[in-house]
Amino acid sequence: MENMSRFIEKLQHIFSLRRTKITLYIVAVLWIAVVTQIVMNRVFFQNFEIAEAFVKTNTEDLECSLEIVAQHHSEFLSETDKKAILQHIANAIELNIDSDIDINRVGEKTEYSYHKRAKKAETSLKIVSIQEDNDLAIKMKHYIVVRLNIKESIKSIEKYRKLIEGSLDELGIANRQVNVLYEGIVDGFMSKKEKEDMASLLVKELQGEVAFDYQQGESYTVYAYTGLIKEYIETVGCKINIQIAMTYDEQSENTRIYLATPIINQSW
Repeated sequence: MENMSRFIEKLQHIFSLRRTKITLYIVAVLWIAVVTQIVMNRVFFQNFEIAEAFVKTNTEDLECSLEIVAQHHSEFLSETDKKAILQHIANAIELNIDSDIDINRVGEKTEYSYHKRAKKAETSLKIVSIQEDNDLAIKMKHYIVVRLNIKESIKSIEKYRKLIEGSLDELGIANRQVNVLYEGIVDGFMSKKEKEDMASLLVKELQGEVAFDYQQGESYTVYAYTGLIKEYIETVGCKINIQIAMTYDEQSENTRIYLATPIINQSW
């Protein structure tokens, strides 16, 4: 129980941050934390769409975010190589790169990025290169970060996931993590009982079992596991591949609902 309490406190601290820097983000999603182990599987949904479950919550302003973080297997990538990788992924999802790729260098980190915003979609492609010093030599690690946000037509996110993962396969890049996050809102304030009922509905629709939950202020979070999804995190003796979160926004007077697999890895 003491280990579980420490783990929950750490999760509360991580997910209460409103902004996440890219370096800390990469550390989190590439499983450097001692307590986290990601078991990857080529089949992410196995003929199952998590969107179907989320639609049944009858939330409004639906949107979905896909985030894929992959570590390139090569230590050296030239500027030409990096731009070619970004172009290759863009071609796979039929994204037209119609302006220069931004290059930003800060200390030992270099970032090549392209961002495009449309009426109902937003896409971000990045290659983040980080220099690591050790006693023997200087090494470079390169991370490919793809983020795609879609409003309303959230069921199309699975198609883009397959296209992006296919493009990474073509580049021979296997070390990756995939996160999918669904968001919606409910008018007004939800009581703790209403939040628990909402979470129970989602877990039931996903044929899952609750690992643990906690309440912090007006935010309620549930971690669960379902055999329908082949990717999971194992920690404190629990398998986790579903996170459900609900939080009240006083300014908009709405309750925001989140459903992620395997976990929410951004601020909310």
